[in-house]
Amino acid sequence: FIKFGQILSTRADLLPPSFIVELSKLVDSVSPEPWELMRALLTRELGRPPEELFASIDPQPMASASLSQVHAGVLRDGQEVVIKVQRPNIAAVIDTDLEIMASLATSAQSTSLGNIYDLMGIADDFSFTLRNELDYQREGRNADRLRESFSGQEHLLRIPKVYWELSTQRVLVMERIRGIKISDIPALDAAGYNRHKIALNSASVTIKQVLEDGFFHADPHAGNYLIMPGEAIGLVDFGKVGYLRDKDR
Repeated sequence: FIKFGQILSTRADLLPPSFIVELSKLVDSVSPEPWELMRALLTRELGRPPEELFASIDPQPMASASLSQVHAGVLRDGQEVVIKVQRPNIAAVIDTDLEIMASLATSAQSTSLGNIYDLMGIADDFSFTLRNELDYQREGRNADRLRESFSGQEHLLRIPKVYWELSTQRVLVMERIRGIKISDIPALDAAGYNRHKIALNSASVTIKQVLEDGFFHADPHAGNYLIMPGEAIGLVDFGKVGYLRDKDR
């Protein structure tokens, strides 16, 4: 339901401003799980305590989302990484919530709103997308595929490396890339970045993904777009991707 609220927070065409303000708090105000729980999950998933696999891990999450939280870490060789860890027991919570949502959609389909919207279809699509987001190996493969697609074009797009030997279905370890959020205009100006070039690069990246490749990052909000030296786009979070058939392109 947190995820559903995040989606609704972008729909000012459907909800009044007061609702949008409250729902927007769900984007970055989700309470984190205690480190002890996350450490125990990491140990189960990786087969060894995280202290044996990483030089260091910050127990304070750098981000806390509805399905997971992200911790900064350093590998034994000094490489900075981000460690995305799924919340304990989140799959069972999601199963229950999706059953409730499907039931509500079925009931609402017979109302006047159901004459306008395919509410049951929307609930099915939401369920499919959300369940895919729970598989971090799938997310890692999405990142690898995008990186391969933009091979030799790192001046346009940077995709962090996946550390597969430390990743599982519920844990994803990736290279840490640093940049300025694309929406932070004052910081971009202070760093001397060319906004026009950022816009051109953003458009080029989107056009290539959608029109040339037919495989695209499907969650392009400001938190996932980082501006790096040379006005390159640093992309993060590959849980949502989309596909287009040749005919659709």
